[in-house]
Amino acid sequence: MKNRIFISLLLPAIFLPGAGWAQCPSDIHGVAQLASPPSAGECQAPVQITVTATAGVPSGSNVRLLTQATFGPTQQDIEHLLALGSHEAWLEEQFSMPLRRQLPAMRTLNTLMCKDSDTPNYTETNNDYGRRQIWWEQVLNGEDQLRQRMAFSLSQILVVSDVGELGNYQFGMTDYWDMLLAHSFGNYRDLLEAVTLHPMMGEWLSSIRNRKAVPAENIHPDENYAREILQLFSIGLHQLHLDGTLKKDANGLPIPTYGQTEIKEFARVFTGLIYAGVDRWWKGPWSGAITTQPMVPYEEFHDTDAKTLLNGQVVPAGGDTLTDIRAALDIIFHHPNVPPFISKQLIQRMVTSNPSPAYVERVAQVFVDNGSGERGDLKAVAKAILLDPEARRVHPATAHFGKLREPLLRFSHLWRAFGLTTITRNGILWNEEPCGQGDYELYYMWWLDSLLQKSGQDILGAPSVFNFYQPGFSPSGSAANAGLVAPEFQIASESRLTSTASSMNWQIQASGWNQDSWSIVDLQDEEPWGAAPEFLLKRLNLLLLNGQMTLAEYDVLAAHSRNVLNSNNSEPGDVVRDAIMLIVNSPNYLIQK
Repeated sequence: MKNRIFISLLLPAIFLPGAGWAQCPSDIHGVAQLASPPSAGECQAPVQITVTATAGVPSGSNVRLLTQATFGPTQQDIEHLLALGSHEAWLEEQFSMPLRRQLPAMRTLNTLMCKDSDTPNYTETNNDYGRRQIWWEQVLNGEDQLRQRMAFSLSQILVVSDVGELGNYQFGMTDYWDMLLAHSFGNYRDLLEAVTLHPMMGEWLSSIRNRKAVPAENIHPDENYAREILQLFSIGLHQLHLDGTLKKDANGLPIPTYGQTEIKEFARVFTGLIYAGVDRWWKGPWSGAITTQPMVPYEEFHDTDAKTLLNGQVVPAGGDTLTDIRAALDIIFHHPNVPPFISKQLIQRMVTSNPSPAYVERVAQVFVDNGSGERGDLKAVAKAILLDPEARRVHPATAHFGKLREPLLRFSHLWRAFGLTTITRNGILWNEEPCGQGDYELYYMWWLDSLLQKSGQDILGAPSVFNFYQPGFSPSGSAANAGLVAPEFQIASESRLTSTASSMNWQIQASGWNQDSWSIVDLQDEEPWGAAPEFLLKRLNLLLLNGQMTLAEYDVLAAHSRNVLNSNNSEPGDVVRDAIMLIVNSPNYLIQK
């Protein structure tokens, strides 16, 4: 039987192909009329309307767009996108949303959690739980989903991490995230400069207090940032065509973009930066240094001689610290590798691990020129990525289209789709020793600040500058044999997959225990749907699977749901919890298509 598309009277999205359900009165419930479940005695089968695709947005593509561009679709998101009438209108609305910085909220919560320092000159906090709380709060509840998702993608290219020393600088880490938010729809050249001057990057890659050479004292410029801005943040190791494929020499070998000589020259550029707010190069956050403002020049330490950089381009002698840095960043930014190198990684983070060369080239061309002569316009790049035919195609022609869902995106999708309960606390988080600042609400999980150990991923918590996984990682087996990459599989170990699933499943099942000690998935409004498994599965198909549930999946889930519903002492909520748990751990869910 040919696949058929079941369309709601209200919602044009793909549902289950090939099924033959009984008809229901069309004025009671359409297939995807999701405002409320059918009440007792009402029709228990979906309205079936078989149609062909019509002009305009393809059916099913709406929820896929939200999956690619947000931290997970919600009922309200879907309805709002439909009301706007087009993907373009939704994107333009997202682009126009105001920037909401997280640092002010972080400072307020830090005070409520009794984490303010007693030392007058200390300008930092080690409140890692507070930073993550504010991040999750804004990601789960904020309307500016595309900006947040772009910042998340950029954070995995321009990596800093609070693993280690930066765990003591949580205001600075929050400000680094705010910096990514501020530049998510801006220009990549401006973002490169903001990253280069941010004190958290200075600490992470040791460019802060980097000194010019003093051979007599065996002092040489630190090469760390110079190496990583080239290898990871801009041009990569080898020359690329605009479509992201390798350029090769006459012997068929990749052509390097730079060598050790260039690294040494760039290291001389990035000398002479210290913290703002201090008058001595050695001072840090314990003595008045400011971690939430760009680093400032300390000219005594800057190398003012000429530097020969990429392709023989020279930064002339006599420049001051910021003049030399900006000249070097201009040289990097205009290297032909930057458009395909950055564009491909953004596609991988949002849409698919193996974009076709044609897809990469189309986006890279927009990076080169946004249509108005501007290079590096990230707003235009985001739009090109999300509206590209390969991203919007409901049934991609290639079997390897898509990506493994990252652990953080699994959690965020579940929590956004159904809600996550909060707990009211007063004083110090774990023992509630009050300090007179009042109550506060937060997501209370013993593992919120240890997601890296549990799942292999945490926000601004990568184990190294190479992120949680590398964009070219290919697991052994069929993927490697086919010449494909699957970056997220690099952290998909048995222990982490089990730990992630266990955490999610506990939060889902605990909703039936009247659990009030920890934050759990809020399924109160969902529980009535369990009385009508057919409707429940169509709702979950839309919210969790982008309308791509197979008929085989439906048959298994429907049979299980009916068995649960008919079991002794079972309730509709048990059906809901089981169905959600099975779907979010299924292969069809884990691979975002």
